[in-house]
Amino acid sequence: MQSFKEAFSRHLRHPSTGPVGWLVKHILVRTNRYLEKEAARLLGIQPHDRVLEVGFGPGLGLQYALEHIGGDGRGKVYRLEISPEMIHSATKRLHRHIASGKLHLTLGNVMNLPYPDNSMDRIFHVNCYYFWDDLDQGCKELNRVLSPGGAMITTMDYKTLKLSIKRDLNAYADKYDPYAYMKSLEQTGFTGVRMEHLKDGVKDFEAIFACKE
Repeated sequence: MQSFKEAFSRHLRHPSTGPVGWLVKHILVRTNRYLEKEAARLLGIQPHDRVLEVGFGPGLGLQYALEHIGGDGRGKVYRLEISPEMIHSATKRLHRHIASGKLHLTLGNVMNLPYPDNSMDRIFHVNCYYFWDDLDQGCKELNRVLSPGGAMITTMDYKTLKLSIKRDLNAYADKYDPYAYMKSLEQTGFTGVRMEHLKDGVKDFEAIFACKE
């Protein structure tokens, strides 16, 4: 059982192939869908926006962000993913948007974002900041690529997160404290940092907002 828990935790942090990877992927699809949808909605995406999703999962938020962008606007959606398997999965599902030039997928790490300064208008991520090697460095990079006047949001289910850690199913989520994350946001130049406890139908979740002046 302990070896399964370790493998499950490892795939949560860095999704890959194999039976445990398949299980984690399907659990993420089921549990993250509403969080991805709410993040895209709360971000207030406009048709001309350049939107970045920083991800550690199936990339469900890409579809919602693309719906807000639409097909006629100048906006584009970018996805940074640490897992080649998740890049492959998103590429198969959203190949039409990639071919149209509206969607760009990149393999990389939030510690060193492969985007120019001030190149994104909106940024969102779901259930991933607590896996970053260095919170301050990750937040510093996100602030660097966000344009002045831009906004960022992360959504999470804090209750479920704490339960997964208690059950030893999320051993690598060692920076899960949202207040530590919010402190890093403020220290690296974000303003208007706040957390709201919200509800999507019957599901409770948390959203952390930040912007760049």
